[in-house]
Amino acid sequence: MPTRKGSHRPSLKDVLAEMRGHGVILEDIRAQNRATIEAVQMTRAVLEEKIDQVDRASRERDAVLAAAVRQNSEDIRQNSEDIRKNSEDIRKNSEDIRVLTTRVDALGPLEQRVSELERRSSR
Repeated sequence: MPTRKGSHRPSLKDVLAEMRGHGVILEDIRAQNRATIEAVQMTRAVLEEKIDQVDRASRERDAVLAAAVRQNSEDIRQNSEDIRKNSEDIRKNSEDIRVLTTRVDALGPLEQRVSELERRSSR
């Protein structure tokens, strides 16, 4: 209740009467606040569940990726070992080929001599 200069202050009875009229409005505000709080709490619960789902999915995906990385690392180690062994075998075979080539080259003149001896003996 507005007061004018020079008018008297409202009595406690007047203030209480005016407040009773506002009681319905206050109760509406309280109900709206309760509904807002419930909506916020529900949204929070939904968001927490979604966050938990994403976290679980991320952890599962991370576990799969970690297993794949471990397997790839093991495969790479095995491949590296196989490559070293193959390189060693190639070096050894290359040496064997050089030795055999030298022997074959040495047999060339021998074959010519045998052919000539055969020609001589057939005459």
